[in-house]
Amino acid sequence: MLALERQNIILKHLASNGVITTKRLSELTGASLATLRRDLNYMDSQGMLKKTHGGAQSLQTAAVRPNASVPLDFDPFLEYKVAIARKAAEFIDSGDIIFIGAGMTCNLLCRHLNESGKENITIVTTNITGIMEVAQNPNISTLLLGGSVHAGVNHLETLDEYTVQTLEKLYFNKVFITVDGIDMNYGYSIINRAQLPLYNHLIQNSYQVYLFANEGKFNKRTFTLFCGLDEVPNVITNSCIDPKYLLYYKEHGINVFTV
Repeated sequence: MLALERQNIILKHLASNGVITTKRLSELTGASLATLRRDLNYMDSQGMLKKTHGGAQSLQTAAVRPNASVPLDFDPFLEYKVAIARKAAEFIDSGDIIFIGAGMTCNLLCRHLNESGKENITIVTTNITGIMEVAQNPNISTLLLGGSVHAGVNHLETLDEYTVQTLEKLYFNKVFITVDGIDMNYGYSIINRAQLPLYNHLIQNSYQVYLFANEGKFNKRTFTLFCGLDEVPNVITNSCIDPKYLLYYKEHGINVFTV
């Protein structure tokens, strides 16, 4: 493939997604990582994109936008998170009452909902950052649960020992959460153990639970065990994850939606 053809593929993908990794570019073009780095260096020098560690961003995504509440610093898995959030938004219908957890993918889901045109949606969340995406949308009602403020890498969250008590009389059509680690033997794990009572309550008291799982979460174990891999019925992930997890999910009747 000629350099010009690769450049056109890169620009077309950035126009649709805003970001891309060199690994994903290699899958799309068949070119080596070294070749793609040269392409990105050249395109950056010509003002065609912004080269980042591990990939590239469109100039629009890289620009500082005064009204953007979700951080846009480069994340090697941001492309996957955007796609997962977009897919998750498809499962939400007008009139739904939903819970959205914290984290970048959950922030992005709020952004997609804000732009979706769906009506009469109620979002209950601990995610301050996500709430900022939809707060001015008249078609979306929001309830921010109280608690101490916890600062994550790309979100602010309210959590304490009383948060679950607020949920005892609430019912959700759908719940959307993410975790920090996914391991075949250890299961799903999280870094912030304060989330544990909340997440346990949600998976036991909600009609449909969806878990966001980008490639970077797999084969990884973090601080606190959340639950086994067979305890969350729906997983939204990207198609290039380790095949052994796809096989496990299939054997255990877990619905997997890939992007």
